[in-house]
This record gives sequence, structure tokens and C-alpha cells, in this order.
Amino acid sequence: MDADIECGVRSAECGVGKTHALAALYHLATGGEAAQGWKGVDAILRKADVAVFVGAQFDVVEGRSDNGEPVRKTPWGEIAWQLRGEKSFAAVAEHDRQGVAPGGDVIRKMLPEGPAVILMDELLNFLSRGRKIGLRDQLFDFIQNLSEEARAQDRLVLCVSIPKSLVTEMSPEDEADHTRLRNLLDRLGKAIMMSAETEIAEIIRRRLFEWGGLPPEAEKMAREYADWVQDNAGALSGLDPDSAYERFKASYPFHPSVLSVFERKWQALPRFQRTRGILRLLALWVSRAWQEDHRKAYKEPVIGLGTAPIDDPVFRRGAF
Repeated sequence: MDADIECGVRSAECGVGKTHALAALYHLATGGEAAQGWKGVDAILRKADVAVFVGAQFDVVEGRSDNGEPVRKTPWGEIAWQLRGEKSFAAVAEHDRQGVAPGGDVIRKMLPEGPAVILMDELLNFLSRGRKIGLRDQLFDFIQNLSEEARAQDRLVLCVSIPKSLVTEMSPEDEADHTRLRNLLDRLGKAIMMSAETEIAEIIRRRLFEWGGLPPEAEKMAREYADWVQDNAGALSGLDPDSAYERFKASYPFHPSVLSVFERKWQALPRFQRTRGILRLLALWVSRAWQEDHRKAYKEPVIGLGTAPIDDPVFRRGAF
């Protein structure tokens, strides 16, 4: 496993693929030698033990127990059980029962001897609920102790996903926990941005459409637009003639100016969930464009700004 990625996966914005990235890591780690033939994977020599903790799914009161298994009441109990079952869980069983975070010595006992990957997602959701029963501070202690252990070892990868910026539904307590968690991970690990602005268009296409690559007519359309931009470069702003062809291909089936509005103007809004908000509005936009009463009237080769369904109250409300 790559020992350089120690902890702290943090996405550029909510909705750009943090959970998808953790899912990919899970399959890479559990795939073993079969993963060598997967795209982008040079070599995974051994199968790693993997534990996945999803805060939105784990109940802070009842914990988790399936088919006669011991009840795990805490994240450290659940992670230990997933790593090596009873053998790992025994090391933290008393800590799990008392709701007290284990220290580094105990964490080392619960870890397997071989490579391991620990993925943690939706922690703010768990923190918000755990705050009510006193688990909040213990979870912070556990993440810090586990992060220190991951940093000291070359066989353990810890990935924790948190949004880079605040989101609308956060309470003041959530905002404080978000800041504390972000600062902790920045100090102990390496933040990885899951998507750059240039990748937003591809994310949008794969989320909104059954995407199998550009159809032949899209390539032709992009070339015709690029030629038009070249011929009218003196009268245009915001479209570089040299990159027009690639921009039209990258943004298809949208005109580049559509995505540019979201990326340039709305990203400055501190509580706008950039990709998630874009996806919602563009989904409404595409749905309206393909409604039966619009199909005959809509003959443009791409979806442009002039076709925004401002008359639709649902879209207008979302835009405002």
C-alpha cells in the first residue's frame, strides 16, 4: 500500500466524489492481485485488511451487531471488528463498552500485522449525533491517535473524508466540529483534493447521463464551434480560439458558458454546494429541455444559457 497517503482525504466541495473515492480505495485494497489489470493501477501486491466506517449509517445508541456478533457501540469497536473480527475487537472491547477512545498502544494491538486500509466517511453526521451522548470528544481523540499511528507506520492507510467548506445545513456546533476536524487532519496528514475545476464538467456528465464517451456528432459539433470561434475571435470574450475545440468537447452537451457561470460566479458563495448545486439545477434544466412539449422547439446542438428555463418555478427557485 502507498504509505505516503496517511490520512485526510478532503474534497474541494461537497458532492464532488469523496464517497466515490473511498469506495474506489476499498475495491483497490480488497481486489488484491486482480487489481493489477485495472486502469490506473500499476501494482497491488497483497490483499489488505479493510475497515469502512460510515458515520451516517452507524447508530450512536444501538451500535451494530449482525448474526450473533458482539455489539460494537463506537467507531473504534466497529473498525477493529471489520479488520480482524474477534481478534482485533478483543483489544478494544473494554474501550468500546465504556465509550473511551483507545490510545496508541491499544490501537497497535487492534491493527493486523499486514497492510490495512481504514476509510471513514460522513464523520460530521456522526459527530452531530454523538455530541448528545458524549461521544464527540472521544471520537476526536480516537481520530488523532489513529492518525498518529498511521503516520508512524508504512503498512497503514487512513482516509477520512470531510467537505472543504461549510454547507448550508450545518449548525454552529457542526461548523465548530468541521473546523476542528479539518485542522486536526491538516496537521497530521495530507489533504487530497478530489477534483479540480477542469474536472467538474466530466463529473457532471457522468452523474447526469449514461455516459459512454463523446458521440461522433459531438466531435463534429465541437469542431464547427471552434472554427466559428476562430473566425470571430476579435468579437468574442471568454473563449480562447486555441482551446475552443477542447472546451466544447469537454462541456458537451452544454455550451462552455453554461458551466462557466457556475464555476466562475457561484463558487464565491461560501454556502453554495458547488457540484451538488450545479447538478441539481442542470438536472432540472435537462429534464425541461427534453419534455415532450419542448422537443420540437429545441433544435440547438448544445444546451446554452439562452435556454435556461427561468419560467419554471422549480428551476427559478433553485437558481435564486
